[in-house]
Amino acid sequence: MTADVEPNGSHRIHVHLENSTSKPRPFWLTPELIEAAQLSNPGLEDDVRFTVNTDLEEIDLRLSTATVLVTSSGVIGDPRFPRRTLAEAAPRLKFIHLIDAGVEDVMPLDWLPPNVQLTNNSGVHVAKAREFLIMSLLALNARLPEIVWNQRQARWDQIFTPLIRGKSLLVIGLGDLGQAAVAAGQILGLRISGVRRSGKSVPGVEQVYPPSQLHDALRQADFIVIATPLTAETRNLVDRAALEAAKPGAGLINIGRAGVLDHEALVELLNRGHLNNAILDVLPGEPLPSSSALWSTPNLMINPHVGADDPTSYMTETMQLVFGNLRRHLAGLPLENLVDAGKGY
Repeated sequence: MTADVEPNGSHRIHVHLENSTSKPRPFWLTPELIEAAQLSNPGLEDDVRFTVNTDLEEIDLRLSTATVLVTSSGVIGDPRFPRRTLAEAAPRLKFIHLIDAGVEDVMPLDWLPPNVQLTNNSGVHVAKAREFLIMSLLALNARLPEIVWNQRQARWDQIFTPLIRGKSLLVIGLGDLGQAAVAAGQILGLRISGVRRSGKSVPGVEQVYPPSQLHDALRQADFIVIATPLTAETRNLVDRAALEAAKPGAGLINIGRAGVLDHEALVELLNRGHLNNAILDVLPGEPLPSSSALWSTPNLMINPHVGADDPTSYMTETMQLVFGNLRRHLAGLPLENLVDAGKGY
């Protein structure tokens, strides 16, 4: 797909949108999406020209005049994308907007020219993530993954469970996804604690622990939600020792990043019954290989990375972020959703 939206005339800004056909179709950047966003963001027609392309066809031509690039981390990581020569390939480029929230696949940012900023989609997932987490917390409380496992074995085992209200939830990572978990916990009447890099308090969270006190936090939790981005500090944060420290019978949800969790240890502890149920929305290798032991682990539900993505609103919200930052750029104001290279998110 190659398209120009308003190709003629004199414009101060050229915004190029680059797709990858490896992305599911609902998450493509299209001329129709641009036109809809223009209708809800009038006043930029004389300043901004858009082009749309797919799979890096004519990428050199598009980048040569682009002020803004909107794309996915998969495109940035493609060998055909001129990461190492980006300053020469895109001399007018001012910022890149990633349609992903996670940025670990483009780290470190040594390829990014010093005059180019990087923004991401942080926050777009929140509403759908909240719904998914409400569903998942209720499923863990009802031990639904275990019930489904028993069904696969044709085993009749009546599992009776109490109300969820009053139980304890630990949220690891209190950014946008973590706040969605906090909101879900509040709706369900849970007592909520959290783990946060800064250790600073957060509304709705009774106690916030620094990462150094993760094991103490895990000992108190009936439910654990991993919602942190993947950085050098969080990689394998929830390791074997952390899972061993968890309250016996706790349930676990990972909606953050797979690299934060030790999956080999998770499999062992589910088999032993130390953890009684788990739901994974992010997996070590996507698609998850058929050879993975996770497929045959009891009391584990695999959600194939669809928990926080709404195909009806995700790209619409993405374009609202892009248009908001276009206005800020034209006005000389700081951009929203700037990625901090030092923090890794």
